[in-house]
Amino acid sequence: MRWAENQTADAERSRGRQGCFAANSSALAIYIAVLPLMQWTLFERFDSTAVVADAVFLVVCVLFIAALLRGELTWRPSGLYVALGFYAGALLLSTLAAADPRASAGKLVVEAYLLSIAILTFNVVRADRTLKLVTQAWMVGTALTVVAGIAGVMLFYCNVKGAANIFLSHYGTLLPGNYPRIRGSFLNMNMCCNYLSVSFLLLLAMRSIGWIGRRAALMLGAAVVVTAGFTVSPGLGGLALGAGLWFWADYRERGRGVAARNALLAGFIVASAFVVAMPVSPPSLFGPHGRLQLWQLQPSGRVLCWRSALHTAWRHPWVGDGPGALPASVDYLTASGEQQHLSDAHNTFLSIAARSGILGLVAFCALLIFLLRKTHLQTHGSPRTVLRTAAWIGLLQALVYQGLGGSWEHTRHIWVLMGLVAALQADGTYVQDTRSAHERQ
Repeated sequence: MRWAENQTADAERSRGRQGCFAANSSALAIYIAVLPLMQWTLFERFDSTAVVADAVFLVVCVLFIAALLRGELTWRPSGLYVALGFYAGALLLSTLAAADPRASAGKLVVEAYLLSIAILTFNVVRADRTLKLVTQAWMVGTALTVVAGIAGVMLFYCNVKGAANIFLSHYGTLLPGNYPRIRGSFLNMNMCCNYLSVSFLLLLAMRSIGWIGRRAALMLGAAVVVTAGFTVSPGLGGLALGAGLWFWADYRERGRGVAARNALLAGFIVASAFVVAMPVSPPSLFGPHGRLQLWQLQPSGRVLCWRSALHTAWRHPWVGDGPGALPASVDYLTASGEQQHLSDAHNTFLSIAARSGILGLVAFCALLIFLLRKTHLQTHGSPRTVLRTAAWIGLLQALVYQGLGGSWEHTRHIWVLMGLVAALQADGTYVQDTRSAHERQ
């Protein structure tokens, strides 16, 4: 009798945990699905914009904290907390030593929010069913993004341009012309491309494990590529690199060595081409008569921002100028004749070095090493194995590679991806879905 009572009590506790998991999983999934809706802002503070997803995240936090207090959930053990703690400590030291402590203290709140995204994602994604829900939510956000992007293209060619077409971005440093640069529902075209480059990999993984049908995957994948192409962003090199790594691993598992090498080579060539092109100002490529001139190239706005951020980091080497400081200060005349003042470093690592110094940069790199330390890529197998490959490649290309030409340390979907990578790499705390295929359907 006592054994039966214990079994009943264990079953009730298990149902309580499952119910709490479901509530947290659903809230997190909604948060991920609405992440791309960044043009509809709630308010701006501390040089950051609060969007609809941020309000949803408060619900995620409340549900998670309530579950912890009731004892229905426990913290997952991981070295992730140590890595995040080192980075948080470096940010705190930088704030205390900042020239403008008030602005840096406000920005520190934003940094704490970003760290909490990774922590909650890591703790909530504990089972295959949660993983499926989260990745499906990401695909919902992807669908919203591509619909907005394609609508922007269609409106552009229907002569709806400028402020009337909210899905378009400015030309930036590119030569203006009869083509649209798409930002979709994001704040700019580069962020849109970065997001879609991760979406493409997650889509490939979901197709591999059968979580999305072939026709739906083809349609959504084609829409992702088209929309990303119209961002005309350096992040397209990351999309090519990610695809090259995925298909290299995929063909290698199938024993197609030549195809694997060709896929990897193609990805690296395209990615390298974008890296080579980033330092050059496009207008300086052509002379007054439209002829190619490689002997009078001018540095791009990115190079000027890199120099400025490096100068800031040099003046404040150890703890930086503070999280609330602007890493760069550059006046730049774009190819369309617009005078812009650029304050973004346009490089994740230089941005962190300028704001948080060597200590912050070392701590951030240690966090990346922790997340990317497992490199066994498999595109077939259990959902956890396949999605771990997609998330690992996604983080490598979206943050490390694209971090060379953009500042992504404050991007929400990147921190979701960090938490997802950590969750999929955690040992002994991940629950496999042991039901049969018929029961899962």
